[in-house]
Amino acid sequence: MVEDQRQGEATLTIATAAVADGVVVLTVTGALDYHTAGRFGAAVQQAFEAGAATVTADVSAVGFTDSSGLAALIRAHKAAHLAGRRFALRGPDHNLRRILTVTGLDTVLDIAEPSAGD
Repeated sequence: MVEDQRQGEATLTIATAAVADGVVVLTVTGALDYHTAGRFGAAVQQAFEAGAATVTADVSAVGFTDSSGLAALIRAHKAAHLAGRRFALRGPDHNLRRILTVTGLDTVLDIAEPSAGD
């Protein structure tokens, strides 16, 4: 688990789990913003470098996302696409889903349905 917290700044926690052969789920909790987007990008990159064919970011516990957070999602998608791999989001809440829709990113990013038992 990776945690990023600085005084006066947002907190981001990322728990990494290999759930199947070649599939990694990053459970992201907190704010995905200017202060934490780099940490998120590094976690995605590390999962792909470790051999994951698919990285799914469970963002159901992300309470805030700004433009830097959206840019991190786009970079993860682009890196996966260029490498012939898959990056998906799972469980965006109403606010994040609305942002994705308004920006058109809901048609670009792969938004996975929640798994059974979620």
